Amino acid sequence: MSPLLFAHWTWPDGLALLWMLVLWFVYGRFADHLPPDDVKPSNLNQMMHHLRRAWMRRMLDREERIIDSSLTGHSVSATTFFASTSMLIIAGLLGVLGNAGAAHDVIQSFGFVARSSVVLFEIQILGLVILFIVAFYKFTWALRQFNFACTLIGAAPAAPVEPALRDRFADHAARVMSLAVVSFNGGIRAYYFAMAWLGWFIHPIAFAATTSIVVLVLLKRQVKSRSQQSVAEYYDAAWR
Repeated sequence: MSPLLFAHWTWPDGLALLWMLVLWFVYGRFADHLPPDDVKPSNLNQMMHHLRRAWMRRMLDREERIIDSSLTGHSVSATTFFASTSMLIIAGLLGVLGNAGAAHDVIQSFGFVARSSVVLFEIQILGLVILFIVAFYKFTWALRQFNFACTLIGAAPAAPVEPALRDRFADHAARVMSLAVVSFNGGIRAYYFAMAWLGWFIHPIAFAATTSIVVLVLLKRQVKSRSQQSVAEYYDAAWR
């Protein structure tokens, strides 16, 4: 590695970046794991996977499935919006990177920002670009998987459906939809961590703190939010 590249790279910078990567990986493993049918879900995302399976079973009992296609279409529209937004953000960040010297001077004029080099500032901006590239790829893969789910809904067998085929279809259709949601959530998660990344412009300790706060907020929404409690109460009542 070039000494010039990391002329002002300190060990707090490295530790804060490592802390973010570790938390991103660990939280992703927790939030994105899809449990088997016989395992009780431990977070909101896992409960929603079981509910999607129930949704697909209910769908097979209906002759008209316009509402199911419409609900999936809303997810496609939201995913397309975020994918397009990610591209606009990437373009804006590349513009900042192209004029890093002037942007660095503006940031350094703030009294609460720690002193840093232009090279470190460019690395920080480049890191944001990478985060939004990850988000873009997550959203576009989610978009494709939602289209796969739409195809499965269109190809669903007509009612009445044999129980074995019903369960098999529901399992596979729900998994495709849940995998699409996992990709979508991964893109949204990149946005959250990009917000935490802004703390690095202030100080590495602020970066580590904002990353921790973001993960705590995400964890609370998964296991202790009012939405999670409402879904959990319905889940326990329906599958007791």
